Amino acid sequence: MALLAGLALASQGQAQTAPAPASLPAIPPDTPPVDPELLAPLQPLDQFKVTTAIKTAPPREAPDARYAVTVTGLTTPRLARSFRRLSSLMAATRKVATAEQTLARANQDVKTLEALLRSEGYYDGHASFQILAPAHPGALGKVQVTVDTGPRYRLGSVTVTGAGTLPPGLPSKALALKAGEPIVAPVITAAEANVKLRLPQQGYPFVKLGEHDVVLNPDTHTGDYVLPVDPGARARFGSLVIKGAPVSPLRQLEVLPRFHADQLYDSRLVEDLRRDLMASGLFATVAVTNLDAGAKTADGAEVVDIQVQGAPAKPHDLSGSIGYQTGLGATAELDWTDHNFAPPEGALTLRGVYGTQQSLAGITFQSSDFRLRDQSLQWVAQVSRETLDAYDADIAQFGVTLARTSTPIWQKVWTWSFGAEALASQETGYDPALAETVRRSYEIAALPLQVEYDRSDDLLNPTRGYRLSLAPTPEFSLGEGARPYLEETFNATAYEPILKDIVLAGRLQLGSVFGAPVQEIAPSQRFYAGGGGSVRGFAYQGVGPKDPVGDPIGGVSSTLLSLESRFRFGDYGLVAFIDSGEIYEKSTPNFTDLRYGAGLGFRYYTSFGPLRVDVATPVGRRPGDAPLGVYISIGQTF
Repeated sequence: MALLAGLALASQGQAQTAPAPASLPAIPPDTPPVDPELLAPLQPLDQFKVTTAIKTAPPREAPDARYAVTVTGLTTPRLARSFRRLSSLMAATRKVATAEQTLARANQDVKTLEALLRSEGYYDGHASFQILAPAHPGALGKVQVTVDTGPRYRLGSVTVTGAGTLPPGLPSKALALKAGEPIVAPVITAAEANVKLRLPQQGYPFVKLGEHDVVLNPDTHTGDYVLPVDPGARARFGSLVIKGAPVSPLRQLEVLPRFHADQLYDSRLVEDLRRDLMASGLFATVAVTNLDAGAKTADGAEVVDIQVQGAPAKPHDLSGSIGYQTGLGATAELDWTDHNFAPPEGALTLRGVYGTQQSLAGITFQSSDFRLRDQSLQWVAQVSRETLDAYDADIAQFGVTLARTSTPIWQKVWTWSFGAEALASQETGYDPALAETVRRSYEIAALPLQVEYDRSDDLLNPTRGYRLSLAPTPEFSLGEGARPYLEETFNATAYEPILKDIVLAGRLQLGSVFGAPVQEIAPSQRFYAGGGGSVRGFAYQGVGPKDPVGDPIGGVSSTLLSLESRFRFGDYGLVAFIDSGEIYEKSTPNFTDLRYGAGLGFRYYTSFGPLRVDVATPVGRRPGDAPLGVYISIGQTF
């Protein structure tokens, strides 16, 4: 109360000078201390000084800016490329950044650089940076990164420890590291991966690698490398085993492996089996794994059974396509397939094609892997109608073929096929002997045979080697004036790399019919040339003799020559080509009166072969020849 009273008194006397009190009231000893300023009298109003507050802006930070990055000291191109790919600074040089962001990126890049230096064997190397602010607003800031690589460490000794192998030294040979080589982390990692890859290919499926050790010597700038390798047991193939519900009978699976019991284990052959099982179309998923049989062979090797486990694929497929080909018009195709109509691997396909110039309905039954891997027995029955410039034909055809073929999984040196075929047709075509168009019936029996010898390096996109094939087909005309004759086709292709990424490819194809003149050969069975798989630049069947109205007649012999220069860059390619060919009315082909087509092509390389687009023009174009031909397809021309 005394304090409040004092304040009240001071308030009443603020216009006059208040006399000082004689004494302060007594404060009880247990009262908390009070600030004396609170007990002092208030200052009179006329003695107050009023000042105006001035707002001061906070100090401005460094303005945001773009910056340039320079790096000195990276003398190794590989290091420079790696740093450009990983650098935080270089990834953001076109972005406006604050000083704090630039500092953070520079610090991160120093850590990145020093990690890269160690990975390349520069264990004493270090990096630093300096940031220079922009000289004026709008100018680029600068980040100067300096690298001191120091000496590069090299392998002093290379040692592989662990149990021995047969033959001796397999891990060391697979590792392929040598003293004196730089200690480069990616190289060492790849070398160790090669050990795990190669030993299972040489009889050791259970190989294990320990942690490598590198002891550095700063005086000699070398590192002694030690890798513990446990090769595991040497193994040989045992039996094929099915786990779970079988997708295909064991007796059918046993024709697929390219290995036999007691053969030295090779992981490549196991992977080959897995790929072939997937290619059969019977499996949606499949796993092929090693299974310890718990037995040993006479030489002490472990017996490894190969276990197959998979889920069945959908049994039926429905597919369709729409297309257009110059000279053949538009077509629409629909196919239905039952992959296992007659187990094992007996596929039934119903095929229908409707087009402006070609229509077809057919049924095919194919027994794949028939008693041998990649050997097939195929039955075909179909009826077709063709309305082409060369002829009109209604054809019924039946045939059976046994074939041993190459696949992208297993390309073979020798392949072959033989079979029997019966054909009945009603055809309208030009008869050179009568000099008029006639309609006739033809009944033909044939025994087609083909043999191919393949020394090329790839089935779909060969770059080296050659192929030779011969297809003699005895045929018998069963209609009026029946007679036997022989149709024969020889084909040779060669591939040779001439410069880096450039392959020169050539083709020679000769065909002949011996024993019958052209007018006695059904128009649909004669030789023709021109189009995407023949002489490009010309229409389909556009090369060869023609009737008085300019339609193709066909012939009983043919010559075809092609030369391509194929340049590939990554997944793309360019091709320059020239084709030549001619059709003759005599049985012996020759190289006279050849027609030429030349052009350029584009390739896009995929896992299933190159997609190609070719544009060509006839050389020495004659009346009736189109100025350009465009051809789109899958796979190389030859």
